[in-house]
Amino acid sequence: VRLLLNSTGEGIYGVDLDGNCTFANPACARLLGFQSTDELLGRHMHNLVHHTRPNGEPYPVEECRIYRAFREHEGTHVDDEVMFRADGSSFPTEYWSYPVEHDGELVGCVLTFVDITERHRVEKDLQEAGELVRLLLNSTGEGIYGVDLEGNCTFANPACAKLLGFQSTEDLLGKHMHDLVHHTRPNGEPYPVEQCQIYQAFREHKGTHVDDEVMFCSDGNPFPAEYWSYPVERDGALVGCVVTFVDISERRRVEEELRQTEKMAALGKLSAGLAHELNNPAAAAGRAAGQLLEELDELQSATLELTRAGIGPEQWAPLTERYREFRGRSAGQLGLSPLEASDREEHLVSWLEAHGVPEGWAMAPALVSAGVRSEDLDAIAATMSPGPLAEAIVWLCKALGAHELAGTVASSSRSISELVDAVKSYSHMDRAPMQHVDVHEGLEDTLTILRHKLKGGIEVVRQYDRDLPHVQTGGSELNQVWTNLIDNAISALDGQGTVTIRTYREGEHLTVEIGDNGPGIPKHIQPRIFDPFFTTKDVGQGTGLGLDVVRRIVTGRCGGQIDFRSQPGETLFWVRLQVE
Repeated sequence: VRLLLNSTGEGIYGVDLDGNCTFANPACARLLGFQSTDELLGRHMHNLVHHTRPNGEPYPVEECRIYRAFREHEGTHVDDEVMFRADGSSFPTEYWSYPVEHDGELVGCVLTFVDITERHRVEKDLQEAGELVRLLLNSTGEGIYGVDLEGNCTFANPACAKLLGFQSTEDLLGKHMHDLVHHTRPNGEPYPVEQCQIYQAFREHKGTHVDDEVMFCSDGNPFPAEYWSYPVERDGALVGCVVTFVDISERRRVEEELRQTEKMAALGKLSAGLAHELNNPAAAAGRAAGQLLEELDELQSATLELTRAGIGPEQWAPLTERYREFRGRSAGQLGLSPLEASDREEHLVSWLEAHGVPEGWAMAPALVSAGVRSEDLDAIAATMSPGPLAEAIVWLCKALGAHELAGTVASSSRSISELVDAVKSYSHMDRAPMQHVDVHEGLEDTLTILRHKLKGGIEVVRQYDRDLPHVQTGGSELNQVWTNLIDNAISALDGQGTVTIRTYREGEHLTVEIGDNGPGIPKHIQPRIFDPFFTTKDVGQGTGLGLDVVRRIVTGRCGGQIDFRSQPGETLFWVRLQVE
């Protein structure tokens, strides 16, 4: 017993029925600030070390709870009082007092006590930390709540109640949070709790981050939410998870404005090229139409002159047959070099002058472009003999000229129509927001829109898998993706190089690759190219929205993936889309 008393860290002493010390261990003397236990023996312990309450008031011995062992003949436990050291200083203490009997009679009590100053300090620190946590929870703008393993709310901060439209956090405690605020997907379909990503913290014992779902207010209205869910452990055992969420309605609005800004930037980027592409055939059609009016007047005059000259029915038939033959030749590709065409014109001018046809030099180019040779004119002359040969050649030349001009008008009109159709298809006008889209049509429409940038030394190589299925997505937004990626590839080539577009299928995904053999993206900026407002172009040439919007469309709107690799001589972007 003596060994135990001397080795324990708790102070232990005994008192008789008068309250005087009968024994004490070394720890008792040390805790009370005495040199040895002898200084305590025979002393009245209450008067010596326990005479005052924690608030400074006197502590009458009759009320001392240590002596309950005397008064009530039972043990007592106290942890809210103080004891005093030999130097008069006090310390918070926890003590246990038990009665001592000898031969069945009460002879005193034994007291065990400890200095709980350190415990009080730790408790105070914990209390301050708890107050700090409570202050943070109450002052943060993010909604924060905890759930147990059954999914029931264990705590919530005021911002949580406010964001969810409840009057107080008391309205949430004990409620099943998934059933209350997270029961439906953004598309309106039910959201089974077993699939809820918040509870991934339970199922996979790891945190999760989601920004494409909705939560519901108490009035039933949803709002887009971004949330983080993390598992909570106690003593190594999983006890629940804590969820932090924010209402991202404003962010979605800003993102939509950014998308519209990017669309306007893309429209501005394309409008100049479109104007150029439309202006060329429109101008050609206008010029040809004006010349055609003059040519038709001259053709009418030539027809009257030929009739007055006395052409007969037997001569009209072979002449008109020749006209149809030459018209067919002009529709084909003659493939004459400038030198060859010049030689033919000289031969025709000589023939026309020799046969008395006036202004042969003016008619020769039109006849050459129709594939007319001098032997053809010999055949016509044979059918006109005797007859109005000069007038027949003039009529033939005017008829061929009118046909060529009409063909120019028709060709230019077709070019304009094709461009308009491409723009309409590109923008997916008059179509539903979600469609089954052929990616090849979108790629070709985009190349048509960007055709003005592909002239010169840029070659487009197509490697299409035409058996690919359609994908269900927003067609106009997907074309915005192709526009940005192809336009960036063209810009990287600086007028000389190859753009390669490849499509193929990988399992349940359709992949579109767009690459170029330009100088590549510098390695130090590659991690930033999808950041908003980041651009490598000169001031005024780039919005910095392009690739950020591309990423958002592919991942957010289309549910796909986008990535890239780049080195000098090769840059390749690939977009993967889910196949139905």
